[in-house]
Amino acid sequence: MNEATLIEECIKGNSNAQRMLFDKFAPKMLGICMRYTKSLEQAEDVVQEGFIKVFTKLKDFNQEGSFEGWIRRVVVNTALDEIR
Repeated sequence: MNEATLIEECIKGNSNAQRMLFDKFAPKMLGICMRYTKSLEQAEDVVQEGFIKVFTKLKDFNQEGSFEGWIRRVVVNTALDEIR
């Protein structure tokens, strides 16, 4: 499934597509979160919260620029919110 189709299916609420998106990007996002948090557990929580935001805001992604970069920005902002 290509990225555009995956995004469309996630917006429609397809749980299999959401799982595929999470499995594709979560390991990289976990690595990013580890730079901001003090423990693996806290980083995992941030990734979970970040992906909740990704799935709720996915319809706002305007297909300009990198989708991975957009996810990264959401997850980093979630990590920063956790630190505050």
